[in-house]
Amino acid sequence: MTVSPEIEEHVSTAVPTPAVGRESSGVRLFAVRALTYLTNHVICHIPSFALRRFWYRRVLGIEFGEHAGVHLNCYLWFYGRGGIRRSGGRIGANSRINRRCTLDFRGGLRIGDNVSVSPEVMVLTIANLETSRAHGEKRPVVIEDNVWIGARAIVMPGVTLARGSVVAAGAVVMRDVPPLAVVFGTPARPVGSRTEEEADYTLDGTFPLFE
Repeated sequence: MTVSPEIEEHVSTAVPTPAVGRESSGVRLFAVRALTYLTNHVICHIPSFALRRFWYRRVLGIEFGEHAGVHLNCYLWFYGRGGIRRSGGRIGANSRINRRCTLDFRGGLRIGDNVSVSPEVMVLTIANLETSRAHGEKRPVVIEDNVWIGARAIVMPGVTLARGSVVAAGAVVMRDVPPLAVVFGTPARPVGSRTEEEADYTLDGTFPLFE
């Protein structure tokens, strides 16, 4: 039995197309949300540097340098393992991320070697500023070697903290910071500088077994 082109066309357009794409997208979204929940509500509370390092490195795909460590209760923003790999996520050798920090890997975050990030610091790569034309735009943050960031400072999207620079406690950094500069205030502005000798060190303290 032959079917006329008109009937064949009608039948082919009448049959609904399976929503494979929507289902696949839904599964991916669920997986990302589950991974986010486990990372920020389970793993971050387990008092073991080794276990947290294993999870961040092997499960999330963040590049870890030797002897780098993330303390308890840190919150990580990300769009899944693939998103971290594409945008770039790194914590360099001997660097320390202290308690209750927020690290935003959605737009790309690279932290150099011997970086000290004090408690409750926020590093953002996406900020929804209502007065900005770049609403929600992803902008990578780069923190170079031997940078020191004081407690409760905020680093905004697109900023580079150059080698050896210092961000004072509570500062809000909205622009790039030059090498060895010390910045303070909201918005942060230069108030001094380090010497080359002051910025030449290795954070080599050992981590406790349980923390």
